[in-house]
Amino acid sequence: MFQNHVILVALILLPTLTTCLVEEKWNPIKWFRPVSMVQVENRIEGGAELRVHCKSKDDDLGVRTLKTREYFVFKFRANIWGTTLFYCSMDWGEGKLHWFDIYTYERDYRRCRHCVWIVKKNGPCLYDIGSGNFDFCYKWNQ
Repeated sequence: MFQNHVILVALILLPTLTTCLVEEKWNPIKWFRPVSMVQVENRIEGGAELRVHCKSKDDDLGVRTLKTREYFVFKFRANIWGTTLFYCSMDWGEGKLHWFDIYTYERDYRRCRHCVWIVKKNGPCLYDIGSGNFDFCYKWNQ
């Protein structure tokens, strides 16, 4: 008797859950991964405009041109496998293209939900909520 009830409930729930997944009304990833935000701000010395082009494997966020102290923000959910990566190419009119992994799951997931970066000529720096400064500075990937 109990087994029949379990089968009946499963037969009722399975089509409903399948429909919700297909229509993206119910997304189980939302339960496991909160929304992360990345902010990129132009702090290039000398007042140069910064051209930024950020991408992931799945998303191209387009090219942005930022004046000094201007920034842009993008939001996403890290994938369930812990391999989320966003990288940005940047230049400020000196004829050389620089790029950096602006978000890597391994480095940033536990460190920041709202990752605030400033971009300088020698590389990007990440805001440290503990010190209140941009203490985590990195060199360009190339």
